[in-house]
Amino acid sequence: MTPCPLVRVVILTLISCHVMLYAQDSHQSVSSLKQYIGQMPADLLKQEPKIQERLQKLLGKDYQRLEERFAYGVPIEMFGDVLILRGEKPYMPGNPKAVVGIGLFTNKIHCALVEKNGRDIYSEDPKRIPNEFNKFIIINDKRAQEEAEKRKKAELENADKK
Repeated sequence: MTPCPLVRVVILTLISCHVMLYAQDSHQSVSSLKQYIGQMPADLLKQEPKIQERLQKLLGKDYQRLEERFAYGVPIEMFGDVLILRGEKPYMPGNPKAVVGIGLFTNKIHCALVEKNGRDIYSEDPKRIPNEFNKFIIINDKRAQEEAEKRKKAELENADKK
């Protein structure tokens, strides 16, 4: 038995209104994350429990690795249309890092946990990781490599002076 045309119109209207409201709510909540630019990642997670829950779900048991790195966070920044949260564990071999990108237009979270010998990538939408997120990781990797080379060079120069 098929519903009459009026019932179908009402059902479709209710569904489309619900989808529009959900899209507006998620867009408003995600775009409001811009207010955290310049603040620390741990502050955003404390004040935005839904983001924290999504990260916990995304990372599972590896969420603790993220928390450890965010203890030494860097101020939140924008890179293109992606809000970037990052942290690192200084003074640890390989200087482990975490980079989280939140797409402001896609409302998707992407995360990279970087170790000395590679990185683990987590994404709510693995087929659509924003180019900005990937570029940021590459730039960050290059910076880290350049800094390591400078330190090594300085150590060699100091050893030569002795």
